[in-house]
Amino acid sequence: MERTVQFTPTRVDDCGGHYVIIGSLGELAKLNQEGKVLGETAIPLASTIPCSTAMEDSWIGVWVEAEMRLARMASLNLADEWKDGASKRDLRTSLNPMSLHPKNSRWSHALDAEPTCVRCIDDGFCFVLRGRGIYRMDSQANEIWRSSLPSVLDGKLRGLETAISISQYKDSLSIWYDNGLIVDITSDTGLEIDRRSLKIHEKVERVFHSETSHLLALAGGGFLISDGEHILDSKSTPGPLSAARENDGVWEFTGWRFDGRLSNGSLEISARDQLGIGFVSDKVLTNDGTLSDFAFTHS
Repeated sequence: MERTVQFTPTRVDDCGGHYVIIGSLGELAKLNQEGKVLGETAIPLASTIPCSTAMEDSWIGVWVEAEMRLARMASLNLADEWKDGASKRDLRTSLNPMSLHPKNSRWSHALDAEPTCVRCIDDGFCFVLRGRGIYRMDSQANEIWRSSLPSVLDGKLRGLETAISISQYKDSLSIWYDNGLIVDITSDTGLEIDRRSLKIHEKVERVFHSETSHLLALAGGGFLISDGEHILDSKSTPGPLSAARENDGVWEFTGWRFDGRLSNGSLEISARDQLGIGFVSDKVLTNDGTLSDFAFTHS
């Protein structure tokens, strides 16, 4: 089967009219709704991209070079032709690597810690810096507010847990941690409203949100369904989930050599040869860079 992208993809971001494919070495490619590549693949900065979000006509990415303790956050215009920027060698040999930023970015900022999650919020975005705090920004990355991380989580000192996702409900934001803790804050000031801990038996790796429920993908495989207050359901899968979405009340997901769906509490699993990375319309992008039908699209 012909490859759609010529690199190893790690994530797919749904940007409305486009999909952005993120590669393991910082590659970026844009696809249209039919899965056709738009323009050339680019590496705006040769670093891994652990998290990102779509916002109106732009895409916000986080570039991290852990070995060199470098972190960047930048916005790229979806309508622009993305170009290659600084290489890994450039970063290592530059006398001032902090001055190197993703190519052709609308704005770009060097950060003093690693962002662990980022999400578009209304006409701006919100992100969490490891060990620093929670930040709300406008579309031009001007700070609206910052909020401290909770000083104590479940009676333990801060530092071992990681914020992995952000969701929004009306005028509040929820910060989801990998140990099952959820902290609610106001969206206009960042002040803490409430906190609670879901009863989980292992680390949460990813959280996927819909208007009515949340899917918590577990690091060792399987997932939990939550209403944000309690665990409603628990299911086993052949391996870890990579991506999930809710479609008309049905959760669809793909992962380690399987596709699946959960409808009215009934779980269906279908094996696939490759690892499912993410959804592009009604297809699944796999780790070999190809698109194939989602197993349950026509069932």
